[in-house]
Amino acid sequence: MNQFTFIGKIQSIKDSDSFHPVEKKTFDSGWSMTTVRFNCISRTNRVMCVAQGGKWNDDKKNVVKTIAKTVTNEDGSVTKGEKIDIPWSKRFDEKEIEKVAGYRKFVVDLGDAQMRYALQDAVKAFENDEITDELIAKTGCNTLEEVKEALDKSNKRRHVFLSEWDFAEFMTKVVSSPKIKDTVFRISGYQEVQYNAEKGRFYVNYHVNRVDIAKDGIDEATDLSVDFYFGANAVDDSDFDETGKGFINGYTTYWDGMMKKNGFTPITFVVRDEKKLKVMKKKLVADDDEIKNIGLVGEVIQGASMSAITYEDLSDEDKEDVDCGLVTVEELAAAMGGQKAGERISEIRFKGLNARKKNVEDTSYTTDDMHPARADVKEDTEDVDLFDDDL
Repeated sequence: MNQFTFIGKIQSIKDSDSFHPVEKKTFDSGWSMTTVRFNCISRTNRVMCVAQGGKWNDDKKNVVKTIAKTVTNEDGSVTKGEKIDIPWSKRFDEKEIEKVAGYRKFVVDLGDAQMRYALQDAVKAFENDEITDELIAKTGCNTLEEVKEALDKSNKRRHVFLSEWDFAEFMTKVVSSPKIKDTVFRISGYQEVQYNAEKGRFYVNYHVNRVDIAKDGIDEATDLSVDFYFGANAVDDSDFDETGKGFINGYTTYWDGMMKKNGFTPITFVVRDEKKLKVMKKKLVADDDEIKNIGLVGEVIQGASMSAITYEDLSDEDKEDVDCGLVTVEELAAAMGGQKAGERISEIRFKGLNARKKNVEDTSYTTDDMHPARADVKEDTEDVDLFDDDL
C-alpha cells in the first residue's frame, strides 16, 4: 500500500450544489458514513485529501476490529500482534487503546509534540531530583506541579481514535476551525485506488489516518512512497532533449475492497533531472514479459508550474525603466516574488529511491498479471456430451 506524507496547511473546500466536502450519509441497511474532504496547501500544490469512516446506527452492532501491537516478552520472545475485537463502548479507554498497534490508530495531534517530549523528560527529572536549567528554560516550568499541569494540557490536545468514524467526525471540526488557518500540518495516510470497470477508469484518493502539527522549520512537501512494479522499457527518455521531461512507466498494487483482492494500476513518474533519468534507465532493466519490483518516492504535483520571471514578463513601463537603467530585471523579479505561475499541472514527479527498498527485486509476476482486480471465474466442471442433439 502506497503511503503519503504531506507537509502543508489545511484548507476547507467550499460547499456547492454539485460538490459537498462534508457528507454524512445513512443507508437503508442502517450503516452511516461520514466523509470529509479538504485541501492540503503545500507550496504551489493543492492536493485534496479525505478522511472517511462508518458505523452502524445501532451501537449494539458496532465493534472495533483491529490489530494488537507486537510485544517483546520478559524472556526475549516476541508475540506478534494478532486480530482483536474491542467493544464499542470501550473504544476510548486508555487500556484498550494501549493494546492496539500504532499503525492501526487514527491520530489528530493539535499540540507541540516536541514540547510534550520535553515536558515528559522534565517530569522524570523533577521526580529524580535531576532537573536542569536547560529543561526549565525549555519548558518554562519551575516546579513539578507546573510541569505536570502543562503536560496534562498537552496530552489533551493529542486525540487518538480506534474507530475511523470517530476520526472522520473529529476531522470535520478540525477542518472548519478558524484556529488552524496559519498552522502547518504533517498529514499522512495511504493512496486509495478505486477502479470503475464500466468506464475502465481508475480513481485515486489520498486517504488520511493521521494529522500532526509539523515541526518548526520543516520544508513543505507532498511525498508519496510507491511500491513500484516495472517491465521492459520502463524508462522513456526519447523526448527529454526537446521537453526537459522523461518518464518512468510501470504499475503499483492496490486493494479492491469490493472483490477483497489486490489489483494493479498503471503509474507514471515524470523525471525532470537528466542525471536521475540516466541512472534509472540503467537500474530499471527487465527482459521480455518479466516484472520486477523496487520502492520509489515521488512528489505529488497538483498546481501551477513555476518559472523565473524574465524581461519578457515585465509590463511596458517596467521594460522602459530597465532599458533606462533605473532598475534591473533581477530587482523587479525579486519584488514580484521571484517566480511566476504558469499552466496547471498534475503529475507525480520522481524524487528518488525508497531507502528501505532501493534494490531491484525479481517477482513471479509477468506482464499478463498487470491488470485491475478481477472476480474469480469458476470453470464449469460438469460433464457435457458434445454429441447431444440438444446442445
